[in-house]
Amino acid sequence: MSSELTSEDFQQALNEYWHGRPPSSLEDVMALYGVLAVVESSGQLYRTPSALEPFIDDGRLVTIYLDLTDREPTVADIEQSTLREEHVSKLAYSHKSSGRGAKYSLTQIGSKNGNDADGVASTILSRIRSWTGQDSTQSLTGDDGHPDAWIIEKLADVFEKDSETLEGLKENVRSLLPEEESVPTAVTIRFKFSDKDVESLPSSTEEWVWPEDIEVLNEAMRRYATANAADKNMDNDSSEGQAVGVVTGEPSRVVGTPESPLEVYSVKHPDAQPGLRRNQSWRNYPVSPDTAMLFAKGQDLVEQCVYRRGGMETYAMPYFAGEMTGEKAEALYLAIDSIREQSKYVESGDSPMAQVTFRLQEHEDEAVRELAEQELRFYTVTMPISDDKHIVSEAPAADTYWITQLADALVDTLQGPTCEPSYGGFAKVKNSKSEKWPLLYLPDDRSSARAVAFYLITGHEFMDSVFAYRDDDEGDDFRRIADHRLISGQQLDASTLFDEYLRRYDDESEGSEQPSYQTVAQQLVHLETLSRAGLLKGIDAPIEPTDNPMTIDTDFDTSDLATIREHRLEAFLDRPLFADSEGNDARRATAVAGVLVGQISWHQENERSIGRPLDAATSGDQMTKNSLENTVTTALEKAKVYAQDSEHESDRDLLFPETVDELLATTDDMPTNWNIDKRELQFCYVLGHAHGRRSMPNAFDLYEGNDATGTEESTAEESSAD
Repeated sequence: MSSELTSEDFQQALNEYWHGRPPSSLEDVMALYGVLAVVESSGQLYRTPSALEPFIDDGRLVTIYLDLTDREPTVADIEQSTLREEHVSKLAYSHKSSGRGAKYSLTQIGSKNGNDADGVASTILSRIRSWTGQDSTQSLTGDDGHPDAWIIEKLADVFEKDSETLEGLKENVRSLLPEEESVPTAVTIRFKFSDKDVESLPSSTEEWVWPEDIEVLNEAMRRYATANAADKNMDNDSSEGQAVGVVTGEPSRVVGTPESPLEVYSVKHPDAQPGLRRNQSWRNYPVSPDTAMLFAKGQDLVEQCVYRRGGMETYAMPYFAGEMTGEKAEALYLAIDSIREQSKYVESGDSPMAQVTFRLQEHEDEAVRELAEQELRFYTVTMPISDDKHIVSEAPAADTYWITQLADALVDTLQGPTCEPSYGGFAKVKNSKSEKWPLLYLPDDRSSARAVAFYLITGHEFMDSVFAYRDDDEGDDFRRIADHRLISGQQLDASTLFDEYLRRYDDESEGSEQPSYQTVAQQLVHLETLSRAGLLKGIDAPIEPTDNPMTIDTDFDTSDLATIREHRLEAFLDRPLFADSEGNDARRATAVAGVLVGQISWHQENERSIGRPLDAATSGDQMTKNSLENTVTTALEKAKVYAQDSEHESDRDLLFPETVDELLATTDDMPTNWNIDKRELQFCYVLGHAHGRRSMPNAFDLYEGNDATGTEESTAEESSAD
């Protein structure tokens, strides 16, 4: 049906149901989706003809002919036929959002999978009986009711429980329909009236009148559809009054228990709203009946915009800023409608909104592309998946779909110097090892890399691979909260990240053994990605290197191990994080100290077979300024002592002279005098330490001279790391 819609259809619905202002609230966006759904329902706010689509040509229509020309109603006939397109409007069918139960119209339907004869007789006829007895339907009867309400009273007589007419109808239906054949079925009633018996009846109707032409039935449908909006969870009470509607901005009758967007507002749990008087809830949340219906109408489209994973659900609802037009509404509807087949995205792990964004931004029509670039916004809400509806994070007018932004930043980081050993970075892992270190591998092809990066983010690996482990009994998992804050474009604080990284560092430690360098490398990739995407706060410098990866200087002397180490150290430190910040070079000094400790420790293990190297004394996540001062002092002493019998000519005066010189050039103070927070010191230390531990292995890898020792030791180290 969507392919038949035009921008004129949407403009007509906007004219009738939209307030004319740009969307500015969650309620506005929900109401806008309701307007889109109205167009989907052939311009009907209350009717839902699209719900009959599965029945057309494949289902049957059972019609009861009810003669109301005499005092007593008479069932004149029952017939079955194939339900055709031309029947749809005549049935005036109204259905609550799919999967949510109630059918508001006199016309009722059964299962899309089909009903047999007994099912039609028992289930569908019982629904008609239920419809006639609804309080909202019966409210039209009585002295002050609708002038044609006698039709409803006659229906109630015919369908009265256990009455002869109802039982007779059931038997006739069972006789009419094949006993074993199960077919999607709609049941309706056509009426025959005497002249002038019905005040609102159009003059040009047929002898047997369809439900669509009987105004009192349509009014009953409207009252039934909005009944819950005033009395849901009210225990024989209601909540309605006169006030300015939250969406319309106009004074009118309002109701106080509508199905609010995402079910965030409800009188079901008054303890969540201290002081709430249920029957006065319309004062807290005044919604006009039509707006309440728009909310309900738009639910199915809203459900296309949710991504559920790990106990959390994030709604990212796209809309266009500025004045709504038929063209904008059409483009928005078609983009959302394109992801109706949700299973495809759930199985792939992709967020459906990535597809919506792509469809709009890459649209064949240039006008739509410009519209997406200039006016596309997202209202993003994240909540736990539970009966307790509360918002964890909310971003009302995000101009970026942050998963895409973050995925691009992760690709840029993995393809940049941070994972390039020749520029002082850590090495990527091979594909076969990516499961253990997911943030250190992406395909070379950028399109494939973006797809994998997207999955890492939405699949939680982006956060799970660097944050501390959580037990199942720890309540709301902070990793999931952080995930969804990023998805909604909220920045994470650097201090929080440092704390999580170091808790994970501790989780990965085994006794006196340090975590592998990949643990820290992933954390640097994570931090750098957030910085690139603009989702990092609480630190005065960018994390990512400023150099364009394409201009990386890899032209250095690879025939000398000392030169390789010096080049890599210089490149490693060439990032804003380690730059002098207003006279404070503590981060750089800490990182260099970590490099030296890592290098000396590697030397002790691999050149001197010392079972408990220097870095075993204090783990990085336990490091303090005092312990770092002691460790660095020891490292400097060892560098001088070990140099006396070094096999490498460049180190015979001092081991790793490039690092010692850099440390002395960076600061004259000892660590106890450095101006740096504890967690920041620890993170910079473990970062430098991981680089130092990889200093010689990476130098051996890059070495192209004639010293066979380099190649042999490199191979041994790589085998150990694997």
